[in-house]
Amino acid sequence: MTTRRPAWRRRIVASLASVALGLVAGLGAVPAAAAGATLTVSAAELDTSGTVAISYDATGSAGAKNWIGIYRHGQKPGSGSSSLDWRYAPGAGGSFTWGPGSRDGWTHEAATIGAGDLDVYLLANDGYGVLAGPVALRVRVQTVPPKPAVDGVSELDVLSFNIWKGGSVVSGGIQHAADVIRESGADVAFLPERFDPRLTDATPAIADQLGYHSVSATDTGLVSRYPIVSTTTVGARWTKAIIDVNGTDVAVYGGHLEYRWYAEYLPRGYGPTAIGDWPAEFLGGGELSAPVTDVATMLTMNAQSGRPDSARELLADVDAEKKAGRLVVVGGDFNEPSAQDWTAATAGLFDHRGAVVPWQTTRTLLDGGLADSYRQAHPDPVKNPGFTWPAGNPNVSVNSLTWAPKADERDRIDYVFYAPSSRLELASAAVVGPRATIVRSQRVDDDSDDVIVTPDAVWPSDHKAVLSRFRVCAESCVPDQPGGPTTGRESVTADASRVGSPLIVRGSGFLPGAAVTIELHSEPTVLGTVEAGQDGAFRFEATVPAGTAPGDHSLVALIDGAEVARTAVRIDAAADTGGGTGPSDPGSTDPGSTAPGSTAPGSTAPGSSLSDPSAASTSRELASTGSDAVPTTLIAVAVLLLGLVLAIGRRGSLLAARARGGRRA
Repeated sequence: MTTRRPAWRRRIVASLASVALGLVAGLGAVPAAAAGATLTVSAAELDTSGTVAISYDATGSAGAKNWIGIYRHGQKPGSGSSSLDWRYAPGAGGSFTWGPGSRDGWTHEAATIGAGDLDVYLLANDGYGVLAGPVALRVRVQTVPPKPAVDGVSELDVLSFNIWKGGSVVSGGIQHAADVIRESGADVAFLPERFDPRLTDATPAIADQLGYHSVSATDTGLVSRYPIVSTTTVGARWTKAIIDVNGTDVAVYGGHLEYRWYAEYLPRGYGPTAIGDWPAEFLGGGELSAPVTDVATMLTMNAQSGRPDSARELLADVDAEKKAGRLVVVGGDFNEPSAQDWTAATAGLFDHRGAVVPWQTTRTLLDGGLADSYRQAHPDPVKNPGFTWPAGNPNVSVNSLTWAPKADERDRIDYVFYAPSSRLELASAAVVGPRATIVRSQRVDDDSDDVIVTPDAVWPSDHKAVLSRFRVCAESCVPDQPGGPTTGRESVTADASRVGSPLIVRGSGFLPGAAVTIELHSEPTVLGTVEAGQDGAFRFEATVPAGTAPGDHSLVALIDGAEVARTAVRIDAAADTGGGTGPSDPGSTDPGSTAPGSTAPGSTAPGSSLSDPSAASTSRELASTGSDAVPTTLIAVAVLLLGLVLAIGRRGSLLAARARGGRRA
């Protein structure tokens, strides 16, 4: 006796099988390329006046009516869309020249061909069977020439510019972003948040508007007036290119670091969108029961973001480039303040609430020998805070710009760093964007001493940008000074410290090998002597002497007894080491500081407008970016459905067997 499956089970099995097979069939909508045939293009991109060689090898599939078709990207042969150009490709192999303006020998289905992404196919026998391809080919607009060198010196103007969800938030954002870059005069622009919510990359379109070269990788695009020699990535967060600045190789790195674990919101009284074993109210972006100012908690949380690890990955690659003799510039949206900004001098400002925080990412880069261009040009974080977040964009509502509506959340989280070198000279650094910013949900005009350049273009971002102007010198930017021990460009910076603790001093712009004496004033106290390196920079550390009066002091650099540079430094009283419990456990809550139960649904730190490719998608952040996830997802769904078919079928068989076994008993 045959036991039939119940009708409902048969219908489910049939439906699931139909859906699964349909998905699998859909993935194969483009005919598979024939085995053995190959198609190559001599270059992946060309400008509208250029040409490429298109070569084919049809061994085993040769035919007199085989043909090569050039289609707009995404248009499939035989799907109803005509090719732009085509020609027969008879015999076992051959090569043809093609370009948007050099189309002789091709049959034209389009009158003109402009910039855009194309697909090249080798197709069979006057039909649409794919023998090889598609091979990607990009046509860009005519590239602008590099800025010429003058007496061996080239300009290199670098812009760090978060374009806010691929320029999609403000209408016409891609065009506006290109206009901002053009007005700023930037030769290189780092473009964090290159994707819009549909995962369309804005970088190529911006490059086409400018006539620049481009590279897209990680979540950061990069456009360059100077030719790009090679590209790669460093870790998951840095897009790297070697550019040719009139014969000098410069390694440029653009990054967009993790936006969650935004620990700078803790003292502002808001959740930092943390993940892990933290109080519940830390996990959202809502208002906390009370501000949290424990520095150990902030640093532990910040380390969990992976941003400091990204900085260490970067430094390893930077060191290799420096050893290879290349100059180095780094920029992007770090989603983290600077250790040079959260100092004793700013402890009572900007809702820092007394916190002095050596934020690890910038500290790692500084300790690794890089210099923060904005803080080099403007060493005082009180007079020149250099805020880049949030921008008072007049084209969108305040609610779209603030993530801590009751706080002063202003911070400098966008940067341009560089490796000091005698062949790379910083000329200036400025903030670019609207003069207004947002404080406690109000638009306010910046009243600092910052240089803020406001373009005529419509501002497309919730960040302000940073523009740093450099001079690249074929030999040395430092003129020969026989008999003179100084360059006239010496500068020093110092971290705040306390009596009996280390005081860290950094210098740049010194003659290589110069002996620099460091003194602490007002009462001159010699701390020691340090020798400048071959790049004219040094790092010096000394203990603040006992007896130093707490308060504001000056740190002075001298050469041969003459002062060459000076900076302000805050010295606090010696730490109280008697009793106390030490730093609080970051995984617990300080008494009176926080309370559970204040998680705000759907909120994130400001980085969500600075979205993270690895983050889960919310209403204010991008979906995952990187490889195209749609085919993979469809395959996974198909496999899952087929698995369900088999499981249900198997279960039916088992039930039938049990039924038969019962009858035999």
